[in-house]
Amino acid sequence: MQQITEMLALTRPVLDTAIRSTVAFLLLVALIRIVPKRNTGRISPNDMLILIIVGTMGADAITGGSESVGDLLLMTVMVLAWGYMLDLLEFHFPFVRRLMRHEQTLLIKDGRYLRKNMRRELVTEEEMLSVMRTEGIKSVSQVSAAVLEADGEISILKRGGGPDETLPGGSA
Repeated sequence: MQQITEMLALTRPVLDTAIRSTVAFLLLVALIRIVPKRNTGRISPNDMLILIIVGTMGADAITGGSESVGDLLLMTVMVLAWGYMLDLLEFHFPFVRRLMRHEQTLLIKDGRYLRKNMRRELVTEEEMLSVMRTEGIKSVSQVSAAVLEADGEISILKRGGGPDETLPGGSA
């Protein structure tokens, strides 16, 4: 029983661990925010970061590279709490969501490539042709709009979709 108590004992002050966890997490969130949306896949950058951090701390606990299980548990709780808090802030405050999430980018409009947007998002014409082929589209002239979504996927709207289409993602 004493071994379990020693294993769970904190080896650093709670405030020190909380501050270190908070600063490290928020700095990593800021760094992850600059990753182009094409590289993040289908999960949000915040969720990706949480998975990486928790996985790394869990690996440290398993291999014995940590100071104590108590320290790791406190750090994990801090990271999960901050992840949840950021999700709540994004949900309730649109300006936070705009800061934390990528916006959609229009890549094709009315059958024309928006090359400036494609350059900014590092999307090649070959990639666009590949996505069009998977949608059964043979020519860019058949595309009403193509949008690079916030999750990094490209959505295509074929021409003839209706007069009240609204396209997010900006202009050329």
